[in-house]
Amino acid sequence: MVLRRQRCPACGVCEKIILLLHTPNCGDITLGSGREVLEPSQGCDIHCKLVGSALSLDVHQPPIQLSAAMESIRQIRIVKNPLNAGAIVVADTSPSPSIPRLPLSALYVLKGPRDADDLVGGRILHPKWIDVGLPARWKNTCARLHDGLCKSFLVQSLSSVRPTWLVDVQRRCLVRAPHKCSYIALSYVWGNQETLQAVRNNHTRLQEPGSLSLTSWAKPISTTTRNVMGIVELLGERHLWVDTLCIVHDDEAQKPRELANMGAIYANASVTIIAIQGEHANTGLKGFRDISEPRNLRQVVHVLTDRVKAIQNPVEANFYELACEHSIWATRGWTYQEHLLSRRRLIFDGDSLRWECTAAIWREHVEWSPGLRPDHNDIITFQSMFESPIPEFNGFAEILRNYNSRDFTYPEDTLDAFAGITSAIGWSVGGSLVSGLPTASFDVLLLWQPEKKVVRRTARDPKKRHCLPSWSWAGWSGSVQMDVASASDFIRNSPRRSVWMSSSARVTRCVSWKYHETVEAPGISIHPSILECREEWLEGRDKGTSGWTRHPISANSHARYEMPDPRSPSSCFFRHPLHPGFDFWYPIPLPGSGSAFSVVQAPCISCRTRRVWLWPAERIQRLYGYPPLFSLRNKVGTWVGVLQPQVGIDESYETLREPSEAVELVEIAKGFCRDTTSPHPGLPEIGHLDKPRSGEWYEYYWVIWVKWKSGIAYREGLGRVCKQVWESHIREEVDLMLG
Repeated sequence: MVLRRQRCPACGVCEKIILLLHTPNCGDITLGSGREVLEPSQGCDIHCKLVGSALSLDVHQPPIQLSAAMESIRQIRIVKNPLNAGAIVVADTSPSPSIPRLPLSALYVLKGPRDADDLVGGRILHPKWIDVGLPARWKNTCARLHDGLCKSFLVQSLSSVRPTWLVDVQRRCLVRAPHKCSYIALSYVWGNQETLQAVRNNHTRLQEPGSLSLTSWAKPISTTTRNVMGIVELLGERHLWVDTLCIVHDDEAQKPRELANMGAIYANASVTIIAIQGEHANTGLKGFRDISEPRNLRQVVHVLTDRVKAIQNPVEANFYELACEHSIWATRGWTYQEHLLSRRRLIFDGDSLRWECTAAIWREHVEWSPGLRPDHNDIITFQSMFESPIPEFNGFAEILRNYNSRDFTYPEDTLDAFAGITSAIGWSVGGSLVSGLPTASFDVLLLWQPEKKVVRRTARDPKKRHCLPSWSWAGWSGSVQMDVASASDFIRNSPRRSVWMSSSARVTRCVSWKYHETVEAPGISIHPSILECREEWLEGRDKGTSGWTRHPISANSHARYEMPDPRSPSSCFFRHPLHPGFDFWYPIPLPGSGSAFSVVQAPCISCRTRRVWLWPAERIQRLYGYPPLFSLRNKVGTWVGVLQPQVGIDESYETLREPSEAVELVEIAKGFCRDTTSPHPGLPEIGHLDKPRSGEWYEYYWVIWVKWKSGIAYREGLGRVCKQVWESHIREEVDLMLG
């Protein structure tokens, strides 16, 4: 669609828009209020139509409706986004239930011969068809310019894993994967469609040349799979991995191994084709002539002057990419590792195409520009974590925050769908994992907390063995957070740009954990190697480790992160020659990328601990964080601590559904923080009027609220109790088996 309008020669709003469109880098201009910009009687209808179109406002609607929309817009700005060089039209609106949230659009200038070389322009695209040569040009340009940077995955343990079966798109059949062959992987939403799958009864026939072109199958090959076979050929490749055909779904011996290898399969693919826009397996990959159905791309071209045209594209709010609304793919659990571990991605989204790799993001609707850096590209963010020289709990927590809110058709797949990620990051979080929790700082990470509302996961098929423990994040659906500062308190200075805020709150061990692979199985000790090193250092028992050197702390030396126990200041710090730029408060185990580690799915953990029954009381107001948080009091009303329930909360969020009942609390760790309310209180209960005060430091126990069933305890919530009050109670010894 091309919009031509009459412009007043002296229109200042249009001049501002044209100036920003020709600004090579970032920029920000204010056009005015909604009425100042959108009022049709202002003399120029070019910018009025452009801004109205960008905000999906019909400037020809009845005056009363248009007036209400204009009055709700306090300010209209255009911001040049450095990520993709789009000029984003932004409306700052007053809250109003009658005015819906306004969409976003990105404007690009159509470059002319007089425009600067570093100006990034837009492309006018065919509304129905994609340039069939574009995917191969992107792939070849990546190979030519990026000098192997995007060619191989960073984790050696994954690089040797290959698929068992692949689709040969030339012979149109399944083949055993040739040794070290290049292949394309497909990431999409299956959506319970009745489509052709590989099973034992048809597996031999699927290996016959031409079998995938037959129409005689009882269930047809999915539209997305059929389309992607043609796109694989456009990319100059021959082999394709797609789960429906390359896993034999009723082979109970082979299927678990294939599922366990899925992370590595995506990591080693030459390119992963990602169907973000697809609702199910028969949506297809639209827009390739003679391969798939036509797409429906929406672009508007605005003629500002005889020489200046602006191309308008609808974009989403996070990274201003062309994207579909409410992507099902973006909510599914299995697709998270497929996306995260893929090193080169060809993405179908928003009826458009884009390429993402380690060194670039290229978009179909934007002129190619080497100056656009992939600053929001999570390939860079997380693959740098995979090669982290020291444990990186901050990245791990961020991955979990994104992953654990996703949906599973079978909730019992939660840890299986995370297996590829754990294989990649295991040595980057200090080694082994038990049910999704790194053992190196197990006691700290066991204290995960809901960031938003969480819901208990239950298996759809309870007869099959599954692992959804209440004590692990994997047992709950929803965003969670972890105490990254305590888990990483070995770091004094780091060249890495970390995002966690240094905190004086710290966690120390008070129990010894074992894991059980079944309820009846004997316990196997969990060794939190980093926490054990910290204890040895704090107690003066560290004997020095090979390669570590000790350095005195001078009066003018700077520490970015506070020491593990500020109550007992240290006189020295440590360095290791393999990790220049890092200062450590104490030596820790530093496994290399080739070191062996285990990934265990254990439904139960156990320890010997102590318990007390207390009563939830009034809700505590907090400035941030997920509500609710309740005071804990004993039977005479003395304030003891706080409880953050995960279940049993009243709909008003003001109390528990059974507020008069005492809850059973068991201690699992100790903690301390500064007893101050400013500038950053360590804990939300610090300022509670009934909390005992005992000097500069507040000491407490971490406790979990449990309920028992058939001799197994299950986590219902997490809390903290004042150490001196808790220890004044008669605590009952208990052998705790957490399930």
